[in-house]
Amino acid sequence: MSYLVLARRYRPLTFKEVVGQTHVVKTLINALKQGKLSHALLFSGIKGTGKTTVARIVAKALNCENLIDGYEPCNECQHCKEINKGIYVDVIEIDAASNRGIDQIRELIDNLKFAPAKGKAKVYIIDEAHMLTKEASNALLKSLEEPPPHVYFILATTEPNRLLPTILSRCQRYDFRRLDLPLIIKHLKSICEKENYEIEDKALELIAKEAQGSLRDALSLLDQAMAYGTKSKEDVINAFGWHEAILIEEIARILLEKDLKGALEFSKKIYEQGIDLIYFMEKLTEFFRELIAIKAFSKESQVSFQDITLKELLFEYEFEEILLIFQSLLKDLEIIRKSNYPQLQFELSLVKICEYQKLVPLKDIIEKLEQISHINSSFIGGTHLEAPKSWQDFLNFLHKEAPVLHTIASSFPEPEIKSNEIYLNLTHIDNTKISLYLQEIKERIEDYFKKPVKIEIKEKKKITLDEVKERPEVKAILKSFSAKISYIQPIKE
Repeated sequence: MSYLVLARRYRPLTFKEVVGQTHVVKTLINALKQGKLSHALLFSGIKGTGKTTVARIVAKALNCENLIDGYEPCNECQHCKEINKGIYVDVIEIDAASNRGIDQIRELIDNLKFAPAKGKAKVYIIDEAHMLTKEASNALLKSLEEPPPHVYFILATTEPNRLLPTILSRCQRYDFRRLDLPLIIKHLKSICEKENYEIEDKALELIAKEAQGSLRDALSLLDQAMAYGTKSKEDVINAFGWHEAILIEEIARILLEKDLKGALEFSKKIYEQGIDLIYFMEKLTEFFRELIAIKAFSKESQVSFQDITLKELLFEYEFEEILLIFQSLLKDLEIIRKSNYPQLQFELSLVKICEYQKLVPLKDIIEKLEQISHINSSFIGGTHLEAPKSWQDFLNFLHKEAPVLHTIASSFPEPEIKSNEIYLNLTHIDNTKISLYLQEIKERIEDYFKKPVKIEIKEKKKITLDEVKERPEVKAILKSFSAKISYIQPIKE
């Protein structure tokens, strides 16, 4: 007798047995109880989440002779048994990947008018419905909208966005979600108990994590693990060749520590081992996404590490550093997928991240900027703090006494107020405007400050690059960041 894999042996036969899709099951049960089930249903979601399984349960509920509580198939009557075996004449499963043309759909439509041969309803389950051609989809539209009363359509797809909007509008849509990691682990443990198979929880956790929300994939992996005879996490790693988990934590530590030499040696090692670099880059990117979650929700984190010191090391680094690495990996992942030289691109990605050690954490930047701001304020305050206030007082006074003169004086640079005189340097000022009102403004200044005014009009001297470098605030910035000036861009006037 041929072996029946776990995914088929433990396939749910009733709504109660469906794992994880509570929102879908509850809605379908209520519709069946009230006799309000739509004639066109769309089940969407990733592979292995129960779309086809639930479609078969719905088909049994529509044809069962001994329904339990008005919705649950008995799985004892002849109709239920034949549907479970896949030989029931009134439940037609169509693989749209291989029957996607308009001729196949026309044949289906021609058979709709015939009454069910055995049961109460004819149910068409169209798997991978997004694979139907545009012509076939259009041919199906009328039947989806107004089928005979005995006909039900259930479309299953992993890519609902590829279906025509007119198809979507005629179906009630049910989204099957990825299963949570704890839920998959719990289900795997229950199956191991039924199979009298002992295996560590950490091994099941690794299998569940690799399934990425797909229960069918998790069961297939468990089947393979049982065949290998795995009992521990290390056995699972050896059975499936999942040494990437250890390697990923190794390179994660290297990237966090910004070890350039270690990164290059690691790149050479995995290249020699023949590891798929694109797959490895995907796993590394996913791992840093997990690190971000750990950093954000440290108390709630349940993620286990192969390297027990990595989690402790993780908390020595700032969130911004981990986020920067994650962003760089995500960006380079798309590049490496398209590159003709994935090994070189992979090395470049690692080197760039290791060079981030020259960058300063954001909180340090803020602290240093505050220090620079304080230094700069002190410099300004010790040199010119009093003069602008006095000049502003004069402008306020002039605004009340002579608004026209105030408009002109406001365009003047602030004068240098000395103990015995006021020095006003006018540069690039409209000479015609000065000639009309300058003398009167001069007299007003002298009267307000009780000091003689010396006015000089000359071309503005251009500041040299050496003068810029000698400014106190520039020196403060260079010292705080251990930086150097590579280029100065003059401002165009």
